[in-house]
Amino acid sequence: MRLDVFQDSLQALSPMDFEKFVGDVIRGSGRFKDVRIHGGPIDQGIDIEAIEIDPMLGKPRRWIFQVKKTRVAGVDVAGYMYAILRIVESQEPTQVVLVVAGSVTQRAKGILERMGVEAWDSAKLAELATPELLKDWFGIESNTLAVDDSAKQKVKAFKASILATTAGKGFWSAYQRLIADLLEFLFCPPLELPRYELLDADKRNRRDILFANSTSKGFWAQIRNDYLAHYIVVDAKNYSKPVTKNAVLDIAHYLKPYGCGMFALLVSRRAPGNAASHATREQWIGANKMIVHINDDILIEMLEVRENGGEPNEVIRRQIDDFRMSL
Repeated sequence: MRLDVFQDSLQALSPMDFEKFVGDVIRGSGRFKDVRIHGGPIDQGIDIEAIEIDPMLGKPRRWIFQVKKTRVAGVDVAGYMYAILRIVESQEPTQVVLVVAGSVTQRAKGILERMGVEAWDSAKLAELATPELLKDWFGIESNTLAVDDSAKQKVKAFKASILATTAGKGFWSAYQRLIADLLEFLFCPPLELPRYELLDADKRNRRDILFANSTSKGFWAQIRNDYLAHYIVVDAKNYSKPVTKNAVLDIAHYLKPYGCGMFALLVSRRAPGNAASHATREQWIGANKMIVHINDDILIEMLEVRENGGEPNEVIRRQIDDFRMSL
């Protein structure tokens, strides 16, 4: 079974059942004893507690696990672990672990590593789970769970292409094609194959890339319902500097409730400047136009999520959540 299918099986569990599954994985690993799942609304960030006998020191070592049934754990989740570390820092030697049902971004992994927190993602759970446990919980006959090798190779090639494509006006065409191919790899299906360089009826506004969005379920169905996004409008800006207010206004002109819809991805090499960020807020507050900024770092993050069997659209979901909660 592929890792992404295993992730879907984990997501189908309730949060309580996911904790129980993780508890069973810990017990079945053979490394721990006295595994306890903490119930109740007040657990001080400790979902599961266990004791490991350190084979080098011969002393018991306490482990605590914070379990989150999320598809993608980013820097916000990693930052939350600081609070848990403060709870246990004055106690006996303790190893803290973040366990997630999906994947952990590279930036989040870096933060966790600096804090001394281990990260267990779905790939780690698949590695630790015994065949008997996988069969009991999900009817999976084998614990050979992997992402398609061809997908790994494509991820590697796309990451190399992002780094190799020179920023600047002279390379805009190569960058636009790269973005179209990359987003097709990440999101098709359920989105339909991209169309390019389309003009509106007045021949005034040119949309770089359009993805028809007719799916009836999942993230993109929610985007269509929330933002009338029957098409996903993408504008690729190969600027060497952060995009400005004008880039936001340009893509906003494409967004019409009776046309493509009110949702767009503005893809550029760097994070937007202050004026562009302000214009993005104005377009949402004043005109209900949702423009999501995607830069090189976010593209690479989505590719890494895909490489690990996760759903890269969850990175966009988090971008939207962070944007709207900041208003």
